[in-house]
Amino acid sequence: MTNVLPNDSEVHIRELRPEDAREAAKLHISGIPTSFIGSLGLDFVTALYEAIATSNYGYGFVAETDGRIVGFATFATNLNALYKSVIIHKGPRLAFSLAVKMFSFSRIKKVLETLFYPARIKKMNLPEAEFLSMVIIEEARGKGLATQMVRKGFTEAAARGIEKLKILAAFDIRPINAMYEKFGFTLVGRIENHGILSNVYVADTNHFGNC
Repeated sequence: MTNVLPNDSEVHIRELRPEDAREAAKLHISGIPTSFIGSLGLDFVTALYEAIATSNYGYGFVAETDGRIVGFATFATNLNALYKSVIIHKGPRLAFSLAVKMFSFSRIKKVLETLFYPARIKKMNLPEAEFLSMVIIEEARGKGLATQMVRKGFTEAAARGIEKLKILAAFDIRPINAMYEKFGFTLVGRIENHGILSNVYVADTNHFGNC
């Protein structure tokens, strides 16, 4: 199958479904190569996206054309509650997926950092809701898909009574930071996670910047 997206392809944005989880996981791993979660393997990331699609505390959207997923965006209404629901419903599967990956103290430390991240971020008096991740394949960029999915994410958050969303962006990747600023996010602080310094942004769900 060709990786080139035809110019006349019609792309639809729809809700993330559990059956989309594996394709979303593949995009996450290839599109966010520095992600620690992605380094835990396809089965782990798939289980995580299945949980986001089915949990009351998570939701997302995919961009699809001709049955092919070319992008996704995911959100958590309450990150701590989402992680707890993942452990309750996906715990055994995630544990099995992690077992073959836990060969070093540093990796174990990073898993614990991920699990305790909600508690750490809560001390900064930040919103519990979070814009988790977004990936769009290279050939589908420049078509406004990121804007459409983020707009839907904001609209859904507002519909659920959420007034603010936060997001983390690696400090040294300026284009990513600029994109979030375009979406109306305001820099409120910095945090180190998995050895990476990240900017912490917050946005009102009823404000979508100038995009």
